[in-house]
Amino acid sequence: MRGRILIAEIRGFCSGVERAVQLVERAAAEGPFPVRVLHEIVHNESVVEEFRKKGVLFAEELDPAWEGGTLIFSAHGVSEKVERQARAMNVNLIDATCPLVKGIHRKAVELEREGYRILLIGKRSHREIEGVVGRVHRPPVVLESQHDAETVEFEPGAKYACLTQTTLSVDDCAGLFRILRRRFPEIRICGGICNATTARQTAVKKLAARCGRILVIGSGKSSNSRKLREVAESCGAEAILIASIAELPDSWLVDGDIGITSGASAPEHLLREAVEKLTALGWTLER
Repeated sequence: MRGRILIAEIRGFCSGVERAVQLVERAAAEGPFPVRVLHEIVHNESVVEEFRKKGVLFAEELDPAWEGGTLIFSAHGVSEKVERQARAMNVNLIDATCPLVKGIHRKAVELEREGYRILLIGKRSHREIEGVVGRVHRPPVVLESQHDAETVEFEPGAKYACLTQTTLSVDDCAGLFRILRRRFPEIRICGGICNATTARQTAVKKLAARCGRILVIGSGKSSNSRKLREVAESCGAEAILIASIAELPDSWLVDGDIGITSGASAPEHLLREAVEKLTALGWTLER
């Protein structure tokens, strides 16, 4: 035996991704056609490619010339402006935004109505952040790092509240929260990291305690998948993020236990394929 394969207890599709994928599957089967998705439905090339094979079209921007058919918002959500434009078009509109992301939208609007200035922890270029920013009148200040938290300017007399992107590392956000509270003790920390993200990161920590190498299956564009790799590394494990087992380098095919998890937008069949490849090479799945 070359080693054991240990699989994370909680992994793969979260409920928001599962819902979004099911909505596109239904539309691809039932129409009305053509079926278009605004942005990638989830950040996973395998999922997107499977839908392309079924005739689903993906677009980065709305096209006013679209007539008829189905238009689907991705799981990451859109700005209020984009939603208004889409609802004015002659299409069958399906909103596949993750319910937890919709909750962040509502919370941002509520906080603004209560007079808060909003700080938003996340990646400026992430679709989810773009959607949240586009839900309020006064653009939130986006914080990507501890440096941003240390240098953001607080206006005297203003009220501040903090929200987060749903797919971030719990530990990273806790560090930023501490900095913000130190600099502005009255800040209202509302958070936003979803339970599914937290559960997957906790499962990786448990896996890293048993195994020195962690294989994360997911897209490099997926924030939650990248964070799983970072969490594994923070626990002292060697970790790698790959889209599929075909990308696993030969340097990893040395004897020893291998832990496997998958991001919230990675379909389970990718993990099964990884297990099959490793068992064929002599590893044993621990059940």
